[in-house]
Amino acid sequence: MYILHTEKQFKYFKEVIRLHYEEGYGEDRIAKIIPVGHSTVSRWIAIFASEKGKVMMARDSYKVQAADREQPQDAAARELQKRIKELEKKLLEAEIKAEAYDELIKVAEAKFRIPIRKKAGAKQ
Repeated sequence: MYILHTEKQFKYFKEVIRLHYEEGYGEDRIAKIIPVGHSTVSRWIAIFASEKGKVMMARDSYKVQAADREQPQDAAARELQKRIKELEKKLLEAEIKAEAYDELIKVAEAKFRIPIRKKAGAKQ
């Protein structure tokens, strides 16, 4: 079992492991966030992985980061799909309403024998 000796190890070891395994950050990115060298971050991750048997491949961390990036795009796409469905529903309602008005005019013209629609061509 690895024993933490320095104050820096006590302070940052758990955060390095959390950033790597939970957030999917790579060693370089962690070294920029936490004031610890790249090789120290790499060594801590290797020690933790050998003790706990956890291994995270580079492609796994890429998938985690890619999933985080896609969420806003997915949300925007879902909002657009929702808006499209709403507009299609409104269009269908407008078409039904137009057909109902047209049928109403036909019935009124037939029943009362009064021309309601405007005739084609203007009178001179």
